[in-house]
Amino acid sequence: MTDLHKYLQEQLLVYPKAAENYSKLKQVKTKEFDFGDFKVFVHFNPARAVSSLAKLDAKSIAERPCFLCVKNRPAEQGSIDFNSRYDICVNPFPICTEHFTVISKIHEPQKLSSGKIEDFFDLAETFKGWVVLYNGAKSGASAPDHFHFQLGCTEYFTYPVETPMPGLINKISFFCKTKSESIAKLKETLNTLSDGKWNPDATTLEDAFEPQINLFCECKNGGFMTTVFPRVCHRPRQFFAEDETKIMISPGAIDMTGHLIVAREEDFEKITKDILTDVYKQVSL
Repeated sequence: MTDLHKYLQEQLLVYPKAAENYSKLKQVKTKEFDFGDFKVFVHFNPARAVSSLAKLDAKSIAERPCFLCVKNRPAEQGSIDFNSRYDICVNPFPICTEHFTVISKIHEPQKLSSGKIEDFFDLAETFKGWVVLYNGAKSGASAPDHFHFQLGCTEYFTYPVETPMPGLINKISFFCKTKSESIAKLKETLNTLSDGKWNPDATTLEDAFEPQINLFCECKNGGFMTTVFPRVCHRPRQFFAEDETKIMISPGAIDMTGHLIVAREEDFEKITKDILTDVYKQVSL
């Protein structure tokens, strides 16, 4: 198994844009809000503007080249093969101090087919000590047209992802000893959240009836700890506002763990505990 820590350092020596953005992580501004049993952190990270502020309407996606397809990636961005179906690449716009994108080798939509669920748990099993995550096509993914997972370093998360955040963010967590049990439990959960309409064999996003979710897994304590974040919308109303209430926040998977990323300093300064609570309650089921 490739040492991802070592691979990141090797890539930063030859990939200037990534090196610049990882260096800027040291300058990220953070403020915290206390909710009693847990805290939520808001981070000003301007490098995330590419993802957080991306236009995701069908016309915009159709008109731009897919930045995850190998032919469109920077020449200096290397990759590690995983299961002959994915390229593991350094994420050049990091949130974590060690952040990778696991990209399907073929251009296919961001939806969890049965095979992708198996791959999700394979990643967790292969890269112990890392957190594997998935953004649904309408739940934070900046490339809903090209399937991908992500890997993040566990040290980034102040609390284990499965830590309850009552009254703010809903999450469904389950621990299974085996991969097969985890796969079955996740499929059951997706089916329940979609009212029995989830179709893992659908070929398009429109036919998949995939519930809006963010998904995490970490292989630890001799098993698989999986957490599902059910969603009701992709972006809160503040993102679309045309007045002084406008805050361009687009919560993805990591944001749902209590690390909310903002790409504009004016938004970072504007956020209060009340606004933060309102944003989470809008997107979390």
